[in-house]
Amino acid sequence: MPRTQRRAAPHVRGGCVAELDLDALRAGLEAAVLAAADAIREVLTQDRILVGHKHGQGPVTEADHAADDVLHARLMPLVGGAQWLSEESRQIAPLLHGEPTWVVDPLDGTREFLRGLPEFGVSVALFVDDRLALGALALPAQRELFSGLLDGQRREARRNGKPIAALPGGGEVRRVVVSRHDYERRGLQHQIPYDVYPCGSAAVKLAHLVEGRADVYFSSGPRSVWDVAGGAAVLRAAGGELVGYGGDPLALSPRRVRVPPYAAGARAACVTLLRKLGAAF
Repeated sequence: MPRTQRRAAPHVRGGCVAELDLDALRAGLEAAVLAAADAIREVLTQDRILVGHKHGQGPVTEADHAADDVLHARLMPLVGGAQWLSEESRQIAPLLHGEPTWVVDPLDGTREFLRGLPEFGVSVALFVDDRLALGALALPAQRELFSGLLDGQRREARRNGKPIAALPGGGEVRRVVVSRHDYERRGLQHQIPYDVYPCGSAAVKLAHLVEGRADVYFSSGPRSVWDVAGGAAVLRAAGGELVGYGGDPLALSPRRVRVPPYAAGARAACVTLLRKLGAAF
């Protein structure tokens, strides 16, 4: 059942980035995703985890709902008039005028969470004027926090409160991360001429890019905007992009839930991989 937006003391009204204190909002966002990660870890201490199924879309657990509730309670008061787009609650108000919009995946990697794999995360982004302004990822199993701020020419990425170095821009590709489905069922490791390893969650894969564990994250199929928006903000703040198969950066928007297939990383590295695969140009 869609929840009703809570009344709150607004941080700002309207949809202009210039009116927002993005530094203060980032602090609030970081605190919110850490609290959601705590809620997920609390569920892991239980003897049994309640599991349901979304219509044709896989499992949903009490951890998904607990994290979603925490995020909604903490984030909605931060920006007056903001809209809410979450994988779990799906409260989708008309997004016709570029209203500030929180785009949320409270537990990305639910299947991995249920399998006991440490490949799940909390992913949140704030869109303002239909553009990414902030994003954050919390990885509960690793106790890691990533955030990105995008304000015109100002781009700042942080890991656990410390600045992240910009991604190398030379186009070199050594390691590629793909989904477990692409690895185990499609065998992409046999088609990509680089070292390839699997990882279950888009949030974790995007975190691996800014950590330097992988050069490119290759997605062979479409995703939903809540899967990638938080990590995309962090990646862009670190100098990377989500690049479509045509070689151009993807323009994410809460108005378009479906995100087409992409490569993510430094743009030059993404284009190198796409050319090798014959997907670009």
